[in-house]
Amino acid sequence: MVYSPYQPLIDPKHYSNLSIVLTFIGFCFLSDFIIYQFTKQKEQRALTKELAIGFFTALFLSSGTVFTFLALGLYF
Repeated sequence: MVYSPYQPLIDPKHYSNLSIVLTFIGFCFLSDFIIYQFTKQKEQRALTKELAIGFFTALFLSSGTVFTFLALGLYF
């Protein structure tokens, strides 16, 4: 049986770029959510749109945070 070294799916030299891009996209979704909350009246808001924007905000910000930790060498 021949073992090969572990190869990560994403090259570690791209971690810093991914952290910047994913965090930026997450903040764009966050700003869209905040603008949506302040510009719409309570009766005009849709729960499905709020949940969708919140889901993508959480997805991108958490992924950006993970890649930030990996780029800094903080493995958990």
